[in-house]
Amino acid sequence: MSNDETFGEHARAVRLGRRQRTLYRCNRMFFQARSEQELLQAICQILVSGDELRLAWIGYCEDDAEKTLRPVARAGRGVDFLKEVRMSWGGDDRHGPAGMAARTGEACRIDDFEAGPTACPWRAAALAHGFDACISVPLAAHSHRTGDIDLRGALTLYTAERGAFDEGAIEFYAELAACLAHAVTGLRGDLAGALANDVTALRAAEERRRAEDALRKARVDLARVMQMTAMGEMAASIAHEINQPLGAIVSNGNAGLRWLANADPDLEEARAALKRIVADGYRASEVISGIRSMFKKDGQVTAPHDVNDLVREVLRLVRGEVAGHGISVRTELSGELMPIPVNRVQLQQVIANLVMNAVDAMSAVADRARVLRVKTAVNDSRQLLITVEDTGTGIDPSDLDRIFDPFYTTKSHGMGMGLSICRSIIESHKGRIWAARGADGGATFAFELPAGSAG
Repeated sequence: MSNDETFGEHARAVRLGRRQRTLYRCNRMFFQARSEQELLQAICQILVSGDELRLAWIGYCEDDAEKTLRPVARAGRGVDFLKEVRMSWGGDDRHGPAGMAARTGEACRIDDFEAGPTACPWRAAALAHGFDACISVPLAAHSHRTGDIDLRGALTLYTAERGAFDEGAIEFYAELAACLAHAVTGLRGDLAGALANDVTALRAAEERRRAEDALRKARVDLARVMQMTAMGEMAASIAHEINQPLGAIVSNGNAGLRWLANADPDLEEARAALKRIVADGYRASEVISGIRSMFKKDGQVTAPHDVNDLVREVLRLVRGEVAGHGISVRTELSGELMPIPVNRVQLQQVIANLVMNAVDAMSAVADRARVLRVKTAVNDSRQLLITVEDTGTGIDPSDLDRIFDPFYTTKSHGMGMGLSICRSIIESHKGRIWAARGADGGATFAFELPAGSAG
């Protein structure tokens, strides 16, 4: 299997895991909600709580002259979009996918707004709000007593990823909408009244049993997905961490070739470049070994190290990157530190990741000095504290809770693995890591380790 196929399988596994977690949370809300409005709003919020969807909204069909599709619940980014377009479930298909789904009773999917029909008034508004694709599934239920249509509407979802909704997505969201419609009719009292009939009571019990079976299956599927995700994390971790020594090897190789290509070759400089290549090659091997040790059940190799020395070594390794971005480095390294047992390569990975993130954050700053501060200290709990501060663009408060999650990134070129790896390493050393907004608009990352960590 090729690398593209492997990552494709992993992406599908991650997507399945997200949907199973969504189903689990929605199933709980079906039984917990105390009112129809509470249920509708909670489902929308659950759907946009991950990274896959930007906007979720639910519309009910009105029987007025204009066949209005009235939004009754909404959540996510770009909710103002719903104020800018007229939603209708009438016969004019230009009113959008939600209207089509509500009218026809079939799912409507648009894979790429950019390539959609230009005459549709909702298309320009969708693009302006950063939407690239959407799916709308019908929301319909019949009365248990009369058989008439008791609920008609649509659940509509928007994302910033073209082609994000495959056939599996249509099936998943259509089934979710059917369960939601059933739950709504129950909250309206129709189901409660019908429970007086023994047959209807048995039907409700069967529905609950099926929901419980689906939940058990979701848990099994989620466990399998988590195993696949762990394998994907290891592969992505190696790819992420190995890039730095490989980049240094290429850079030093080119430098050595230039020294040798001179009319009067500078053999000393070329020899120095070759030595750096060898050192970077050893470092790449150490990085792989260090990451592999994180996934071993028998723990990892540790030895007493002076953390100040590890900080100095990392700053020497990244000196070129830091200087190339016009960043000044200020260190405050405590003289009270005692050597502590750590995995040297892994702890350097953490420090290097935090430093390079700070460099990235300051690369676009032009209105103030670019300053990197690295501090070591012993805190009030007699634990070792390492802090990396920058004067960069800072951290959005909404990102603070998710910034250490695997595959979550705020960078257009990021893999979303660096900070996740940092957290895994620090936690394996029985420490903790956190992030905060800096006092001067930048960001602060810090971690602490017990004096006897990872022993």
